[in-house]
Amino acid sequence: MIPINKILTIRPRHDDKLPYHLTFDPMNLSFLCAQTVGVPKEKAISENSFATVCDLLLPPVGNKAPTPIQLNVYGKAAERFARVPAGAQIYIHGSKLRYDLNSKTYSLQGGIVTQVDTAFPILNTVVLSGRCVKDIDQEDARAFKTTADGLMICNQTLSVNTGRNQADLFNFYAINAAEDKLNNAELLVNFTRKGTGLSIQGKLVTDSWVDKETKEKKNLTKIQLVSMTLAPKGNTESKPITSQTTVASSTDVGSLWGGKVAEDLAEPWGSQHGASLPDLPGYAMAGANDDSDPPF
Repeated sequence: MIPINKILTIRPRHDDKLPYHLTFDPMNLSFLCAQTVGVPKEKAISENSFATVCDLLLPPVGNKAPTPIQLNVYGKAAERFARVPAGAQIYIHGSKLRYDLNSKTYSLQGGIVTQVDTAFPILNTVVLSGRCVKDIDQEDARAFKTTADGLMICNQTLSVNTGRNQADLFNFYAINAAEDKLNNAELLVNFTRKGTGLSIQGKLVTDSWVDKETKEKKNLTKIQLVSMTLAPKGNTESKPITSQTTVASSTDVGSLWGGKVAEDLAEPWGSQHGASLPDLPGYAMAGANDDSDPPF
């Protein structure tokens, strides 16, 4: 398991007299509880490789709506995931979050999946590290605003390297009241600029509404910031950005996680943000990469 604060790596340096320097490594890990909407299905991704794909719903956070998202699992983990029935509660450990700029949808790639029940604490944690792609304009209400009741809301975008000079862009927002001890929105405004290295812990939340003109139901999924860590100073080189495409979609299920919401259970593994995450139930992480089956 990887705590959020492990974002620094010491590597040999050959361009000056210093033997080592600190680098800011990309990180993309998600730890989520979800419910399968349908039966997982096999999908070909090349001539010789396949993935098991399933639409999911994440339990709502507070008064928000459930979050629709698609999960893609590979290898032997995909074979195990294919046995999970529709409507099952699952825990996803260490999946990568992806975002499609064209369809404006999120998806999950890989990870370890195990079936649980509604007694399992609801987990909704996303850990990302990358570089901010913009300066925050305090005059632009889309980037920063204060409400009449004193709330501060700030939006930023993180570029997370996916390899081969490509990256995914993740929009996230922070919200806090003026008297809050942890003023994430104010910190984003004061300390992040274009190229700033940043690691965030957040959660996926979804707003749902009915369009007044078309009368269609619409959803918007966002990453809400919980905590953040700045990269070391002087390491602000930006990476080239090219979007990558995967599409997620979903529909409602009758009973999602026994009617519970994510905030019914606050910080079940410790009050400190970034505390260690739980092992799979009944399946020690030390054996997670071997050929044995998890306890479905």
